[in-house]
Amino acid sequence: MDLSELTAAVRADLSHALVALDFDGTLAPIVPDPADSRPVDGTVGALSALAGRGAQVAIITGRDAHTVLELSGLAVVPGLIVEGLYGAESWRDGELTSPPTPEAIEQLRQRLPGIVATGDKNVWIEDKRLSLVVHGRLARDPDAALAPLRAPVLALAAELGFEVHDGRGVIELRLPGFDKAGALRRLVDLVRPSSVLFAGDDVGDLPAFAAVRSMRSSGAAAYGVGVRSSEVPELADSADVLVDGPGGVLELLTALVG
Repeated sequence: MDLSELTAAVRADLSHALVALDFDGTLAPIVPDPADSRPVDGTVGALSALAGRGAQVAIITGRDAHTVLELSGLAVVPGLIVEGLYGAESWRDGELTSPPTPEAIEQLRQRLPGIVATGDKNVWIEDKRLSLVVHGRLARDPDAALAPLRAPVLALAAELGFEVHDGRGVIELRLPGFDKAGALRRLVDLVRPSSVLFAGDDVGDLPAFAAVRSMRSSGAAAYGVGVRSSEVPELADSADVLVDGPGGVLELLTALVG
């Protein structure tokens, strides 16, 4: 399948399609400081146009929902659903559904900084309320900066009951039982779309791509669009088509509107 075939398949019944997208690296370029992340110009308009044509637009992100909305301006997209923190929370119709903060998070907040302080001074911790992320992107060599921290981070996560997930220049500790595959499946159960399109760029998106393929093997019209990245070569085998950066995703969204 090429990009034009995928676009035509989704456009065939756009008013009943589910268009679900990652945020960082997919709608917005990856930046050293996540607080500086913004969608490429034209993205909000393209998604609003899709929603205006009847498509259900959703964001499935590792960020918390409110942060994504504040950074992106996407709250103006009609009917938007945001699955934040890999589906641990959901924002819809202006209301956020989210579990309470567990005690283990407080322990993690107290103990993780001591581990990070032993490494590169440019490594820092992002607090997402229900997960903590060790960032190496500000270091000259992010992977090298994170390497000596990995073993103690893994040990602390195991002790406190967190899952550890790698990303592009980051190590994330998050609550068990949540991933983008589960979030995507819940959206499908909610929306009952005629077709599903998911786009993503990182390791955390791979479960959603696997869910797309599983849906298609069961007869559903489901498609995965990957954003090319030398840091995540697995995308080439997981997505149906690849595009170049958030700009390529925007071109796809614009083509869907027609």
